[in-house]
Amino acid sequence: MTGTRNAPLPLAYRAEVLTRIMPSLQAGECCALVGTSGVGKSNLMRFLQRHDVQMAYWGNDHPVVVLIDAHSLVFGELPNEYVVAELMIHRLIMEAEQRALPVELITWADELHRKLVAQPSTHLALRYLERFCSRLCMQHGLQIVFCFDQFENLWQSLAAQFFLNLRNLRDQCKYYLVYLILMRKPLHQLRSDLQAVEAFWELFSSDIYGLGMYSVSDAQSMLERLAQRRGVTIDDARRQTILMLSGQHPGLLRALFGIACSDVNLDLTPDTLVCLRLIVEECTKIWYDLTIDEQQLLQQIALGQSVPSGADSMLEELVLKEIIIGQPPQLFSPLFTAYLLRQSGHGAPGVVVDLRQRQVWIEGQLLERSLAPLEFGLLAYLARHAGAVCEREAILRELYPEDCLEVNDQRLDTLMRRLRDALGDDARNPRHLITHRGVGIQLVQGGIQAE
Repeated sequence: MTGTRNAPLPLAYRAEVLTRIMPSLQAGECCALVGTSGVGKSNLMRFLQRHDVQMAYWGNDHPVVVLIDAHSLVFGELPNEYVVAELMIHRLIMEAEQRALPVELITWADELHRKLVAQPSTHLALRYLERFCSRLCMQHGLQIVFCFDQFENLWQSLAAQFFLNLRNLRDQCKYYLVYLILMRKPLHQLRSDLQAVEAFWELFSSDIYGLGMYSVSDAQSMLERLAQRRGVTIDDARRQTILMLSGQHPGLLRALFGIACSDVNLDLTPDTLVCLRLIVEECTKIWYDLTIDEQQLLQQIALGQSVPSGADSMLEELVLKEIIIGQPPQLFSPLFTAYLLRQSGHGAPGVVVDLRQRQVWIEGQLLERSLAPLEFGLLAYLARHAGAVCEREAILRELYPEDCLEVNDQRLDTLMRRLRDALGDDARNPRHLITHRGVGIQLVQGGIQAE
């Protein structure tokens, strides 16, 4: 085994993405990268801060890559806009020190920063930031690249005027100052006052890129690095299985590698792995990055169903993030496919009710017939108490909370007949719904999804 466990990432790391966005950044255009959880957005930003990487892509050491990570911000005591602007100044000073820029410049910037900390003000922070950026760009010929990781957190929490100020800052240093934002969801899904921030968002309208899965070479390189860190070896067949099952998703790749090393005899199949905590955690992160409509579309694709009409724009966004690949469309990973089918109820025994998407799964098959509201409500109540006998009175109180109930209320019997018909359950030989005369109703097996 060659190399060291802490060797820097090779210059070819994420080349398939960087070769697409670098021409825009070099030309002074702002860029947006959209990627799901676990694809290594933060790693990519730190990679761009390396001077050898900047030399390789820019051909010089003029770019100043400044990382603004939403996780490093502490909101609460001071206005959020001030906190972000102060961090931008602080990180610029750190970059100036690391580059050994003229002492008088660093001294001047430090003095501005001290004044700002002594008298916190969003207005002053933005004015000082503009002055500092102007000196770096106009007097020293440097290009500033502000990289905002987890940008959606800022997008949702900061006032519209702050983004207009960022737009103005960019216009003051046009082509010398650019923004690279990383996010998990398209920003139009996360803010209702888009017109108020249009001047900022239009900076990215022509340069939105997807950050998807590792290339084959990056995935193999990462497996080698993981093996070096653990001091282990992994045979080629198991290595190829990990690559295939993970779909080369960075987070799933790491989780699978750890599991494969912990139990060398474990059967690496989707049905086995999708029950393990590490895999569930990684898949759940991806799942909750999706909208409900996206989740439903992926379930349909996983089941081999055709893409419904009108889903083109949603499909494009999922392809951009490489969650969907190929033609005809398929999911990026067999492992994520298995997880997703479990989420939808596919493969689960009995009757599974998905409250969020108002779907019913019977022995892993989606019920195509729609249930009326009361039918769905009855089935959901029984699914919450699957295996137990639910008393008639309790069911009636759940379904008709405002009504006065009578001893011989026949509404439940009528509703049960309709529900049995919808589920295809024979009352004379029931598989799922059993009536216990004089007591109540029992759903033999099942449960609730997406409570």
